[in-house]
Amino acid sequence: MLVWHHCSVPFCSNNKQKVPYMSFHSFPNDKGLRARWVRAIRRDEGTAFRVLYGSTYVCSHHFCPEEIYTCPSGRKRLKKDAVPSRFSWNNWGRRFIVILFRFFFFI
Repeated sequence: MLVWHHCSVPFCSNNKQKVPYMSFHSFPNDKGLRARWVRAIRRDEGTAFRVLYGSTYVCSHHFCPEEIYTCPSGRKRLKKDAVPSRFSWNNWGRRFIVILFRFFFFI
């Protein structure tokens, strides 16, 4: 049975089946950095949400390109101190759409 990775960020529907080329990153082992990730994605660890190693992921869509690098093997990795920061609630997605609209329709 195949298990598909899915993003833990609220309102994000990305998963490995729908977007196979996208990378998914598991939460860090460092407790302080993990807490920053949980706060950044606006979740509270408790009964409704728990970080389970090997099954709780954030997709690469929520990281700045500068925070992601490609290993010689071709695998995408995060820099050591990377924290997700691109979300629908901070208008990152809307800004991106406006930029694309301006690029394609006002050149």
